[in-house]
Amino acid sequence: MNSPERRVLLVDDDPLVCSLMHELLAHVGCQVEAVGTGGEAIARVQQGFRGVMVLDVLLPDVDGTVVFEAVKRESSGIPVVFLTGYGTTDLALSTIQSGAFDFMDKAHVTDRLAEVVASAFETLVERPPAPPPGTEDERPFGRIITRSPEMRTVFRSLDNALDSKVTVLIRGESGTGKELIATGIHAHGPRRDGPFVTVNCASIPETLLEAELFGYERGAFTGAHARKLGRFEMAHRGTLFLDEIGELQPALQAKLLRVIQERSFQRLGGLQTLQADVRILSATNRNLEEEVAAGRFREDLYYRLAVFTVHLPPLRDRTGDVPPLVQHFVAEVARREDKPVPQVDARAMELMASYRWPGNVRELENVISYAVVTAKASVLTIADLPPHFLRAVALARHGGSSDGVAAPVGLPTQPQLATELVAAQATRSGNDTPRPPRVDLQRFPTLAEMEAQHIRAALSLAGQNKSRAASILGISRTTLYRKLEELNGAL
Repeated sequence: MNSPERRVLLVDDDPLVCSLMHELLAHVGCQVEAVGTGGEAIARVQQGFRGVMVLDVLLPDVDGTVVFEAVKRESSGIPVVFLTGYGTTDLALSTIQSGAFDFMDKAHVTDRLAEVVASAFETLVERPPAPPPGTEDERPFGRIITRSPEMRTVFRSLDNALDSKVTVLIRGESGTGKELIATGIHAHGPRRDGPFVTVNCASIPETLLEAELFGYERGAFTGAHARKLGRFEMAHRGTLFLDEIGELQPALQAKLLRVIQERSFQRLGGLQTLQADVRILSATNRNLEEEVAAGRFREDLYYRLAVFTVHLPPLRDRTGDVPPLVQHFVAEVARREDKPVPQVDARAMELMASYRWPGNVRELENVISYAVVTAKASVLTIADLPPHFLRAVALARHGGSSDGVAAPVGLPTQPQLATELVAAQATRSGNDTPRPPRVDLQRFPTLAEMEAQHIRAALSLAGQNKSRAASILGISRTTLYRKLEELNGAL
């Protein structure tokens, strides 16, 4: 942190603990402020507090996890160190996965607090200039468009690897943005002024991939009429990104391992030993542990590539990211097609936000590209969305599945919207008198079943943490407990 002020907000209702922490932190040059309730802590953040928060889990008014969620909404850049005298491993895991900086037992305050807070200050950056309205905090890492706490947890994890030389393995489903993350790691790291070279291990035939990676000399094989530089050579003093590394065949796995270990290689047909001064990033949508167990991927290469591992959540788990991504792609495609940027109808946005997106961001971009190119009016509506997408959504909302798409969690059948979907499809087919979908009244969910499904979804999203689930649902913990008792049979 560039600012000389090292401000710490203590949130704990125990005056003895606060006094001890105040003394420990003041001794290392921190400006310490203490409050006793979660409400006061949230108010201080809303008033512009900028620093490190040390947050007790058990507070007299609200659970500390509720305060944490509010802090993330108000100011995602504040590192939060959880403090508890009654901690569990599950609670520690849940808070860290949600983006907390650290989780500490009160018994270790004397030994660890000053060191942990000092480390937290290293992640606290100066507040950037205010972005234009409607774009707040959507580009915290390179070209990634996000507002979700799930992705911010990824970015915070990556902060630990940016300035190092370690290999990074980026994992996630197809279309989640693994190459964008790799580009961001390079752009924010010490090799940013060097080349960034990409190899897709799945798109190049095995017989050609070795030559692409290491290059070849003239006459090395039939058709080698001139020397060709390989990707390792092209990435000298920069970054080499090996996409779809799980597709690499065993023979090449052994050669890649040797290059990583020895930091040198030879072109095909050559005798000169060249230095491999590159940082290696790799990505895969495969479960490499299963590939290793099945003997399809070398265990020693796996450990070489996965010194630092980051998991990208699928779009269906990235809370609130669909609307900003839709707006981004609408504007991008409109500019590319030299068309006015259309508005997005609220119904169409709600439909896209409720979909599970099995193809992730890439599928969303495809849908928006179709809609913008084919739209005739200044507002994108449901009728502008691709027919195959409308069929998949309609089927999912009626409890079926399409291409592996499960019904959206917490979103049971909605007859009005379903009717609009059928109407949109009928409009495309030229049928002006669409019939509403047939509803099986015997299978139609009761209000209690719908409420139970919604609560289950919130609990699942919160990792079974009832305080976080209550926050997601917008109700108090007391109300949630009462609902759980009332819906015991339905749950």
